[in-house]
Amino acid sequence: MRSRESIQSLIKRTGEVVARWRTWEQAGRANDSALLRESLPSGYHNWFVVERSKAIWWIYSDSSGGGSWSSRGIEITGYRIPYDETIAQNIYELAYEQIVDKERIRGV
Repeated sequence: MRSRESIQSLIKRTGEVVARWRTWEQAGRANDSALLRESLPSGYHNWFVVERSKAIWWIYSDSSGGGSWSSRGIEITGYRIPYDETIAQNIYELAYEQIVDKERIRGV
């Protein structure tokens, strides 16, 4: 399980789904713990969160014209599985590779 897609698929297939409405400010703070965040110009966002010894999440939100949002906030949907060291390590390695690639592109 080495790719983002395979990890995401496993979590969606086996995880418990949780949906919550969050204010725009709360949704913005969610970025603080986001790993491998993807943001599309359409307003679709998804990311992983690893809660050490607790759970691993794949989370998404959709602020596009057809998404679930209002002036009060946005619906955040997540899939949660119990913490798994191997999956967590794979996510951390992919996040590290992403950082290294961005630095290489910027010439750091």
